[in-house]
Amino acid sequence: MTVYADILVITNFIVDYFLLKITAKSVKREPKTARMLLASFAAALFSLVILLPKQNAFAEILFRVILCVGVCLICFGRMTPRRLAAASLVFFAVTFSFAGAMMAISYIFGPFGIVVNNSAVYFDISPLYLICFSVAGFLIFSLFSSLFAARSKRAKSCFVTLDFCGKKGDFAAIIDSGNSLSDPVGARAVIIADKKCAQKVFGELSPEIYAEKYRAIPCGTVSGSGLLDAYRCESGKIITEKKTFDLSRPIMAISKTPLCDCEAIVNPIDCAY
Repeated sequence: MTVYADILVITNFIVDYFLLKITAKSVKREPKTARMLLASFAAALFSLVILLPKQNAFAEILFRVILCVGVCLICFGRMTPRRLAAASLVFFAVTFSFAGAMMAISYIFGPFGIVVNNSAVYFDISPLYLICFSVAGFLIFSLFSSLFAARSKRAKSCFVTLDFCGKKGDFAAIIDSGNSLSDPVGARAVIIADKKCAQKVFGELSPEIYAEKYRAIPCGTVSGSGLLDAYRCESGKIITEKKTFDLSRPIMAISKTPLCDCEAIVNPIDCAY
């Protein structure tokens, strides 16, 4: 099978652009168009490795890792190592899924030539069809993403108001069905608050400063169990689209890690959700 370098690069440039658009939506980032175009071009140039002599398996894996990380750095700019790793894994998963979908289409609707070398895949198919498949995949993903995002937003978003030592703080929160944190002593509502957001409103929080209001809340996660620093508030409210729930002396637990998509997390039981 003849592989034309110019067609390979141009086709991959367009396909990679839509794969990066899907990745950006998945990781909830909005890179500039110029960055995305540059990242797409870099990924397209990487596809030329299909023309090189076949490498060993370790070299192919290393190349794929470097490709994903490099393209994500170009597209999304400087990020924390954790966010970069997450974006790279998502981009790898998206490209892997796209290649798998193309192979499935080949087997179901009629075979067309496929060349795999150095972890690069070349489909002997009209570039127009390949681009159309990419656009269709992006549109389908965007549709389902919008539907689920709208449903999730309606179902889980809320606002939390906490009164603590004469100060009132308002937090944009989510009602997380995976959160079962509760007060083991007084059976009070426990609101998990982002540390920076809480300190911005209430000032420095430490057991030494608020000894009378301090308590430790047991917390278990997939990575293990431990204790969260927590403080008893005078009152609070959970405000949803349908109803406002008054909280009697709720507990404000401080998250050990930053909360990415919200300022606080609510237990569904605390608002009869």
